[in-house]
Amino acid sequence: MNERIETRKLACLLLIFVLIYLGIGLGFHFKWSSAAEACRETRRVQGAFVEPEVFGGIVGLAFTVVFWPIYSAANVFHDGTPFATPCSHQ
Repeated sequence: MNERIETRKLACLLLIFVLIYLGIGLGFHFKWSSAAEACRETRRVQGAFVEPEVFGGIVGLAFTVVFWPIYSAANVFHDGTPFATPCSHQ
């Protein structure tokens, strides 16, 4: 009986962790997507090359939501901001 309660508590904690992780990932996706779209528009206006969106839609959402810690860490390491875009390099 006590084992079932501990297992249930552990499962509940794991579920809370997963929901928080996915919630942060979803927020990261929408913030980064809006920053990337603003950068694309700025580059279009300047007449610069605008790279096509390779992983858009559901696939892009899934990648960003799952791998947001890696993307964020790499962006901070290289550009000093978690939401780096090609405009951050200029």
